[in-house]
Amino acid sequence: MDTVGIWSCSDALANRLKGRLGEKYRFVGGNHPADFTPNSTGADLDLLVVAPDAAGLAGLTILNPRLALLPGGNMAACRQVRASSAVSYGLGSQNTLTLSSMAGGNVSVALQRELLTLSGRAVERQEWVIPIDRGVETADHLLCLVGAMLLLDCDPG
Repeated sequence: MDTVGIWSCSDALANRLKGRLGEKYRFVGGNHPADFTPNSTGADLDLLVVAPDAAGLAGLTILNPRLALLPGGNMAACRQVRASSAVSYGLGSQNTLTLSSMAGGNVSVALQRELLTLSGRAVERQEWVIPIDRGVETADHLLCLVGAMLLLDCDPG
């Protein structure tokens, strides 16, 4: 079973992913790099999801996840991660996953370049129109949730 680390100051993202994906993955939550080391989790991380509210990112260098989902607005974190593959999210045009528009209660989430999921499946550049989720705090939180679902082979819609 793949191990997914959710680095966040709250349990909201982990709870949403667990609710959508059931017992398909082993989720480990935390808010400090030590929470995600093999000594703490019992295994190396297959995917590290760094939420927009994550703090203390200076410790990213001690982690070696296979995949990482990172807030693109935090360039220091993006430079420090030692993942085999990293995906950035955010409102900037340089991010892999961003919003392209908002209209009529929907948002368009754009994947700006191909990515490989945790299972190795390629997801081509495309957009998804999804309803605005009033339970998600910010656009970055929505992009983080959508990015995690994509990397975990789940349809974001």
